[in-house]
Amino acid sequence: MEEMNTKIVYVLSSDENDLFWEQCLISVMSARHHMPNSTIYLVCDDRTYATLNGLRQQIFSIVNKTIVENFEPSVSKVERSRLMKTRLREIVFGDFLYLDCDTMVIQSLAEIDQESADIAAVLDGHCLFKHHPMKDYFLKQNAGLQYEHDKITQYFNGGVMYAKDSEAAHVFYKQWHSNYQLSVSKGIFIDEPALSKSNLDPCCVKIEELNGSWNCQIRFGALYLANAKVLHFCSKKNMPVSRLSEKIFLKTVKAYGIDTPMLSNYLQDWRSTMEYGYVVGVGSDAEFMLSRNYEQARMNFINAGIQQGLYFPHIKTFKDGWRFVRNNILGHIAPVRLAKILYKEKFGIDITEENCFNFNKMLFRLLTESDTSSWTMLADKIAVRDYIAKLNLEDILCQKYAEWKTVSAIDFDTLPEQFVLKCNHDNGSCIVVRDKWSLDMEFIKRFYKKKLNTQFGITTAEPHYKGISPCVFAEEYLAPDKDYSSSVICYKFFAFYGKADYCQVVYDSNSYKTQRSVIYDTNIWEKQIGFINRHEGSLDIPIPTTLEKMRYVVHQLGKTLPFCRIDLYEFHNKVYFSEMTFLPGAGRITSFSDEFLTILGGKLLEMQNSWILKSKKIQM
Repeated sequence: MEEMNTKIVYVLSSDENDLFWEQCLISVMSARHHMPNSTIYLVCDDRTYATLNGLRQQIFSIVNKTIVENFEPSVSKVERSRLMKTRLREIVFGDFLYLDCDTMVIQSLAEIDQESADIAAVLDGHCLFKHHPMKDYFLKQNAGLQYEHDKITQYFNGGVMYAKDSEAAHVFYKQWHSNYQLSVSKGIFIDEPALSKSNLDPCCVKIEELNGSWNCQIRFGALYLANAKVLHFCSKKNMPVSRLSEKIFLKTVKAYGIDTPMLSNYLQDWRSTMEYGYVVGVGSDAEFMLSRNYEQARMNFINAGIQQGLYFPHIKTFKDGWRFVRNNILGHIAPVRLAKILYKEKFGIDITEENCFNFNKMLFRLLTESDTSSWTMLADKIAVRDYIAKLNLEDILCQKYAEWKTVSAIDFDTLPEQFVLKCNHDNGSCIVVRDKWSLDMEFIKRFYKKKLNTQFGITTAEPHYKGISPCVFAEEYLAPDKDYSSSVICYKFFAFYGKADYCQVVYDSNSYKTQRSVIYDTNIWEKQIGFINRHEGSLDIPIPTTLEKMRYVVHQLGKTLPFCRIDLYEFHNKVYFSEMTFLPGAGRITSFSDEFLTILGGKLLEMQNSWILKSKKIQM
């Protein structure tokens, strides 16, 4: 086993609510795995140190020394980590190799002892600055620092840095720290702009380039994967290429620490942390993955996937166009009449003359004979949040990042790397953004401009949507957390005065083409095969661990309503709200079997005396 004299140094600023300790634990364990006799330092702030108890104190058994830096309470977590990082040359004695917490050591690093440079690092993106796909973004980050940006030829990644214990290195770090403090005063809290400014300072030694294997940035580093020494498993665009960067896995580390299932396997075989296709790119394939063509191809692929997952109604014939005009006019002035016309066109039967009382007919009666005054507010995906909060159910709400009345106001810079976009006044407008840096933002704005200018519900005879003031909003992305679904699973409860005997479980819902669903009896969690006659799923969905909480939520939200479909998610054993729908399928459902439609319709029929308003009743 090669001896390594250079110290390995980590900087940690964390608390129990984030996932930085978990990342650091993985990296420290990987360093110790490949270099059992190496010297590893952990530098942390006083507030972080105070949280290193319980499971979090496991990290002390792996590092050789912990150094604690004190800060004023007003200094943020982000600032603390960067202020420590830019002072490392003053804090740590001897030559050191700094590693970001989101790295994984995958072979011995003893070779760094032979490094002659005072300061050395790897190019960000493994390319010259002028070729970097994120060049414009970096220039925007650097705009607040007054230096000659046009002289930037090499833009270094600060995730892995070698520093010799030399006078030149001390001078460089002192200047870097000073530039970072200036950066903070300009509202720039990352350290790379200050690093770039320091590298162009005539008083400082220039950073020398390390081979890309020392900091293989997965998004750009295909050429270096085969011989990588350090794998940088998170990226500026937060691409979940490696399983180590997935929140699901990191939350498992939070729960189990060094005993996390699969972690020991990952330490022994780093390739198992990635999909097979990412680790076989060599030669021309790898060159392509490093090129601008790769970025453009990836962007095209991602946006094609987004567009394929959306439904775009098309007017193909003159008859389609005539019907659209007719529906638009009647939807404004006579929605009930339009509902009758649409029902007859779909089923060939006059809804007022049909003797059966299936669910579709009962939904029509609910629309025309019951009190629908609350429907508009509850169908509004923004307004309903206040209703939920008043019921003391705030814990089921996904985090909302922002909302906008116009597309020109949408500010993608304020949003995290992953989020969900949707309108509050319609359906079919949901876009899941897993990598905002590859997003075709012009398409997004065109799409939502059209959505905001479309008064949903008019042409489908759903008049309760007319009163919703439309907006676009961004909320928290719930990643798929079940291995049997490519999307987070949605549980759609058919609630009659808050009691839901049936639930439609929807999975693989990344697009309309792949989406599947199945009906379950919620009382015994038994699949009702044949209740769905189009795209019925074949999977046996396990009973959700939060079913009782879901039933409670459904009761609280729906107990005053004759009928409402209440859609919920289960994400990491926690219930989240999706939406409330009063006319599924606009009251003309074709995807359910006659048997299931009869069962649901019967429930409304049984309780009709409790919801019919004689003053509103229409002669049929």
